[in-house]
Amino acid sequence: MSERLRVLVLAYMISPVRGSEYAVAWNYVETMRAHCDLTVLYGAAGPHMGDVTDFPSPSFVDRRAPGDVTFRFVPEPPLARRLNALNRRGILTYSFYLAYRIWHRAALAEAKRLLARGDYDVIHYVGPIGYREPGYLWKLPLPYVWGPIGGATSFPWRLRSALPGRGQLRLIARTLGNAVQLRFSGRVTRALRRADVLFTATTENQAIFERLKGVRSRYLPENGIEGTITLDESKFPARPIRILWIGSLEARKGLILLIEAIGMLRDPQQIRVDVLGNGPLRESLIARAAELGVSDQFHWHGHVARSEVLDLLDRSHLHVITGLNEANTTSIWEALGHSVPVMTLDHCGMRDVVEPSYGIRIPVTDMQGCSRDIAAALEELIVAPERLETMARACATECDRFRIVHRPGTFLDAYKTAQSRHRARITG
Repeated sequence: MSERLRVLVLAYMISPVRGSEYAVAWNYVETMRAHCDLTVLYGAAGPHMGDVTDFPSPSFVDRRAPGDVTFRFVPEPPLARRLNALNRRGILTYSFYLAYRIWHRAALAEAKRLLARGDYDVIHYVGPIGYREPGYLWKLPLPYVWGPIGGATSFPWRLRSALPGRGQLRLIARTLGNAVQLRFSGRVTRALRRADVLFTATTENQAIFERLKGVRSRYLPENGIEGTITLDESKFPARPIRILWIGSLEARKGLILLIEAIGMLRDPQQIRVDVLGNGPLRESLIARAAELGVSDQFHWHGHVARSEVLDLLDRSHLHVITGLNEANTTSIWEALGHSVPVMTLDHCGMRDVVEPSYGIRIPVTDMQGCSRDIAAALEELIVAPERLETMARACATECDRFRIVHRPGTFLDAYKTAQSRHRARITG
């Protein structure tokens, strides 16, 4: 075996220019290419399965230093293409999951072809992070690492009133489906138990997999802070307090909690909120802010270029996350990387990441209670805005552990452990 490990990577979605799951896979590649020889199987470098718009060609070798990376595009089989066509047109969204499973079978076939032509030391299923589609590469006779994964948690039932009636029906269906799949999916169970090393994206997911499946895992957020941590000191003192909110304008992102909270303030003029994102609730959210008399406190930017996002972060004093159920939203890493303190609901991955020295966690009660507690926390900051500068300075020292630059050691140790456990399994 060569000094550099040869890793076969499964990352269905990957892109150098997109966020979310695409960025999780891309950041992994950029981090590990200096340490391992990577061959990446992928199915989307664009908005849909089969799109490769973000890459120069479907399959190519990226020869930028440090370390070559081989990208191997796995095209969607004809049946997957036909099924996903319904999803693309918005006719039957769930048809994607059938197409996605078929794609994973094609990825297994491609992996077998690669293994027939050369040796690999480890397989790493990097993403997407949802556990529900375990794919099939765990069946191959190699050390196997999966994750970080998530998706085992349920939407907080006490916040269900944030969803419209149809959304509540979908919530019930998703909660039941999640419970059934976690407990009774044989393929998920076999994949979890087959993993020589399993990473989980939140400690809540970690506890669920251990409790329901008896599988231990290592906690690791799916993403982290890119580059160095910076701080623009010119924005202080924080008067008025500039808040940045980032996300799609839909019910599950919970922006209504912040709008209601601003409406409860004694002096809303002390707050300015920049809202980045679009979505189906845009007009109703704008209307609600008007009803509460706080329209002047909100600036609705819509979708903006990444450069503008970073500029607004540098000028912001507080990033507010109101997501009702997610692992670790990408914006948390961007905010902490620019030394912007975070206010978040006290759940999901944010509970693991945000500490009192550089953030504020809001108890998850009900919709009114959450808004009331957000308002109370903002009132305290209005009275003592210097606290925001103190928290911002704490980011630079206390959040260094979340920088992606520290991840190679974590993954290399996992690969070493996976090899050892794999050898013990096949010889024992």
